[in-house]
Amino acid sequence: MRVVKNINNNVSLCIDSQGREVIAFGKGIGFTRPPYEVPLTMIQRTFYNVNQAYLGVIAQIPEEIIDVSTEIVDNANQQLGDRYSANVILTLADHIQFAIKRQHEQVHLKLPLLYEVKHLYPNEMKIGIAALALINNRLSIQLPEEEAASITLHLVDYGNKEINPSSIKEKSKLTKVTEFIETQMNIKIDKTGFNYSRFATHMYYLFERIDTDKNISSENEKMFELLKVQYPKTYDCAIAIKNILNVEFNDEELLYLIIHINRLCSREDCYR
Repeated sequence: MRVVKNINNNVSLCIDSQGREVIAFGKGIGFTRPPYEVPLTMIQRTFYNVNQAYLGVIAQIPEEIIDVSTEIVDNANQQLGDRYSANVILTLADHIQFAIKRQHEQVHLKLPLLYEVKHLYPNEMKIGIAALALINNRLSIQLPEEEAASITLHLVDYGNKEINPSSIKEKSKLTKVTEFIETQMNIKIDKTGFNYSRFATHMYYLFERIDTDKNISSENEKMFELLKVQYPKTYDCAIAIKNILNVEFNDEELLYLIIHINRLCSREDCYR
């Protein structure tokens, strides 16, 4: 395997024998200046089809967090039918690292509610609960139980095909919505971050459902009423977004939108 770029001392971007790009992990493989051939015996783990935008993030995440994230995603693929690519391991590792950082700094943010997420996504929630137990045990941390809901929502977002919108109209709508949220919630959103990427994915699916007149439908009226009361500012923001887009969608779509805005704000610290 040929190393073409070192990401850090233990992670390199390589080309395998079939000419495919692969991220390789191995102790000390990044010490030698590329290009060079690295023995396969030195490589401990490989990831294919990794988004180039994630390469910089890999260097900042401790290997033990990537190990835990890998185990969680492997379990999710076994339970839910191979929905997740290697990219999800890295985005989830970033999510876990951020949660641990908040805990160490004693920054307590309002996280998604366990009850609502459990009923919206029962299968993914089982994995989220198991993931939280694994994180707390393996990384010697005690994250709050609500973190299971955050992990669940992460898996939900990345359990779908990746969206690469080509429509200028869709991108314009997302920009308009994002700018409104920044103003309404008094935050500055990092548009290069994973959290915004997840929010954008949700919005593109929402745009697609609006265009095809296919609203989400389920039995979640009570949860919608509860969130409307608990997060009035977020609810008002969601209603305003509906008006900005000049569309009609049901309370179920509003519920999902409230949850995603709430999580976006949690990551950007607008509830401090």
